[in-house]
Amino acid sequence: MAVVFLLLTMCVGGAGAQSFLTTHTMTLKQAEWSASVEFPTGGNKAVVEHVLRWIADVLDIEYKKNAPFASQLQESCDSFVASRQTFKRSIEVERAYEDEGCVTFEAMITDSGTEKWRWADCASFSKRDGHRIKLNEIFKCDTLDICRLMWKYHGDLPLDAESPDDLVPANAGFVDGWVVVIGPAMNYTGAPFRLRYEEILPYLRTSENGYFTW
Repeated sequence: MAVVFLLLTMCVGGAGAQSFLTTHTMTLKQAEWSASVEFPTGGNKAVVEHVLRWIADVLDIEYKKNAPFASQLQESCDSFVASRQTFKRSIEVERAYEDEGCVTFEAMITDSGTEKWRWADCASFSKRDGHRIKLNEIFKCDTLDICRLMWKYHGDLPLDAESPDDLVPANAGFVDGWVVVIGPAMNYTGAPFRLRYEEILPYLRTSENGYFTW
């Protein structure tokens, strides 16, 4: 695990050590809608803005740079209540991982009605410039190889797919000891496939000295 931690905590290209984010968790519940959202309140400005924009997407609202977060959370709630849906919605967002090179947030939206549907996302953000780290910045292999890894490590996720060829990786991010890839599963519009970092290292994109280059 020491080697894994070293690889995850180093970043080349002159970025240097970056300050960790400060965060706050806000909860809100109204009618059939509830949310618990951890969001950044300080740290690298570029990272904070990119994370807040992503959270706005999760909440299905337009990002407003200077708006208090409480008002944005209320806007998401009000929009859902006004739509008069016949199911309950629960939203959870939390910081899942952070090191000197990146910070990762995970989200899960659960809609409970006659059926339960979930939508998950895992987003890692570069400490260098704040951008969301893309799938092709994490993996150096082709898409089919990623699908085969998802198939191998799907664990308890119930799959509709009959083979790895039927899987489609969407996004990916880092948590401690794992790479989380978002893809299709039964009753998920996006499911978290958790791939053990040490076991998939040959498929990951690193520089010659072994460090990530975001």
